[in-house]
Amino acid sequence: MQNAKLNFYFFGDTGEYNKYNPAYACSSEYADKILYLIAKNEPFSISKIEIARSLNIDEEKVKRVIDKIQLINAVESKDDAYKIKFPVFLEEDVIEMEKYINNEAKIIGDKIIEMKEVIYEKVSKLRCTKNYEYKRILYHVICDQIFDGTAFEFFSERNTFCASKIQPDNRDYIIVAYEDNDLIEKHSNKLLCSSNNYRCKDFIFNSFGDSNGSRKDLFRFFKLVQKSTDKASQFNELNMSYNKLLDHMNQEIAIECGKLICSIIKDKIIYNQLSEKEKNLAKFLIELEYIDVNSQDNVLFVAIPVFYDFEISTIIKEISNIILTSIFPIVKDVFDNFKANLLNSTVARHKVDIKEAGNEVWHQIFGAVNEYLVKEGFVEAPNNREEEGRYLKSIVISAVDNV
Repeated sequence: MQNAKLNFYFFGDTGEYNKYNPAYACSSEYADKILYLIAKNEPFSISKIEIARSLNIDEEKVKRVIDKIQLINAVESKDDAYKIKFPVFLEEDVIEMEKYINNEAKIIGDKIIEMKEVIYEKVSKLRCTKNYEYKRILYHVICDQIFDGTAFEFFSERNTFCASKIQPDNRDYIIVAYEDNDLIEKHSNKLLCSSNNYRCKDFIFNSFGDSNGSRKDLFRFFKLVQKSTDKASQFNELNMSYNKLLDHMNQEIAIECGKLICSIIKDKIIYNQLSEKEKNLAKFLIELEYIDVNSQDNVLFVAIPVFYDFEISTIIKEISNIILTSIFPIVKDVFDNFKANLLNSTVARHKVDIKEAGNEVWHQIFGAVNEYLVKEGFVEAPNNREEEGRYLKSIVISAVDNV
């Protein structure tokens, strides 16, 4: 059991990378193994001493880790014993959950494909149809912007599951964890249900795909830089202070990158005529594959689909309502069955809010539907990149005046 551990996933706004950030707390050495032991046992049945013995580590080390994860409200203590306070899915939970999801993915997918003509008619009004096939656009619109976006408000309004949770330091996110093993990996890492979004002023740099690797996108790159800075020296407070400065610097970089992309959309921008600063921004964006340069004339072009806020609030909202209203009865049945058969699950034993667990069940449902839509060729299949996984990028621009 010493090697048994959890893999963590965070949905929502985790905020600054500091002691209240769940990624920071859960990346502490042994946090994944300690939380696994707490989840595996009955609530308030395992103590620090027993955890230390199980992992063959010092009790003081266990205390330091638990202090960190208590700060983000991930565990609750009583009489020096613990229970988890977020959804954890162990191997036996996933085997049970499969019964309520696998068959429904095809039913939901077929229902969406049947609406092809209506969906195509709506999608044809998006600006990016001039440069991209419908399959590529629908990958972003259905698989990400609807299923991993507007669906949360839709289903929350119908009391199906919760879309967010207010956490310590007034942050708004949900933590989910899976047992780390090969059987579960296809549910936790290999489904197309993960959206990375770096938000700054008028821009959202997006990538959507599976979690089977570390993506080469703006969101992941900035996170990796901050994570490495967190361990840059033995002076923890200094590292954290610098990370706060990095947050602001990263925002400024992203805004400048967004402005350059807008300029490329509006005008003919020749790489050789850029200032030194602009060239550095362009090189950064080329390396991240958001833009590229024509080898014939050195003109820069945007290499990913561009969506606009007004399109999301109108055209994509209309597509969303059509799809979600159509599939709602099927999704509701899946959730009703899930709730009725939860009695022996880890979530039920630890009395975790069923609606928090429902958030992850929805990820499993739409991830399986996305895989089906890819298999049927209704949406584009993202290429698998070694050590990065499968994903495709896009950008959302909110200030239409910029372009």
